[in-house]
Amino acid sequence: MKLTRRQFGKGAAGLLAMAATGTSLPARADSGRVVLYNPGGAKLADALVAAFNKHHPDITVDVINAGVGELFTRIEAESASPNGDVLMGASVEAYKDKPDLFEPYLTADDAAYPREFVGENSLYYGLDLLLQTFMINTDRMSEEEAPKSWADLADPKYKGRIVLANPSLSGSAYGQFGQLLQLYGWDVAAKVVENATFLNSSQLVWQGVAKGEYDMCVINDNNVVSLAREGYPVKAIYPSEGVALRFSANAMIKGAPNQENAKKLLDFLNSKEAHEISVGITNRRSVRPDVAPPEGQLPFDQIKAFVYDDAKAAAEREENLRKFDELFALK
Repeated sequence: MKLTRRQFGKGAAGLLAMAATGTSLPARADSGRVVLYNPGGAKLADALVAAFNKHHPDITVDVINAGVGELFTRIEAESASPNGDVLMGASVEAYKDKPDLFEPYLTADDAAYPREFVGENSLYYGLDLLLQTFMINTDRMSEEEAPKSWADLADPKYKGRIVLANPSLSGSAYGQFGQLLQLYGWDVAAKVVENATFLNSSQLVWQGVAKGEYDMCVINDNNVVSLAREGYPVKAIYPSEGVALRFSANAMIKGAPNQENAKKLLDFLNSKEAHEISVGITNRRSVRPDVAPPEGQLPFDQIKAFVYDDAKAAAEREENLRKFDELFALK
């Protein structure tokens, strides 16, 4: 994904293309700026920054849009002299894998958050739930013939009918793979790798199924609702073993150069107002109990869930991806 920079503040908005992950931002000596790293798409960032500027019109927000993996690579490369201030909406596994890249901040709305969605010492605060489901294109695969469980994905009859994102390149894809490994281990995971076609991004995966290029995929369930509203022939099937309670989160980058403005931005991004905006755009459920779920989503109390050890998934990430790459090379 190409990095892009969006600049907001004082009523102005602009978009500049950035050539590569290593491109440096201009020096920000003034105190009226803050830099937001965003893997959640420009539409969400635009809406949230516009709302933030209603509260803080004197703060200009530079937004860098890119994938989770790219942004973490960038943050790590910049760690001696950070350019970014806040990371929004990265998967919790990514934070747990690299906690030293961030620093704690007790957000203003701390009391509104269930503790399971707050990092140790307030290192991060949850944004939305990332519930993985199967999505079928009903023109290519009937509900009756579709897989009903995570274990079914390993059945040879689905060889060539499943498309997934490469877990080495996508945070959500690694979350899917982590769930599969924790449920069934490498014997089943290896068979799924053999059955599936792998693409470089989650977006290409769900677009391909929606457009009828592939039969089915694993995807965040909010995308199924969004695509169905747009008229695509798609349907969600929640696996019988359940879904993991994964979530995305916001945090302050360690050594943030605009720390006071970063705190203001984080307080807003963790607010009920910001979560309601996010729900309206992404169709994801907020982790905050005081924020209503998106219209059209299956009520959460009707979805079976299982305990997912995200700390284990983070700790084993490097080894898991090494094994995946070995299996992928044999396809």
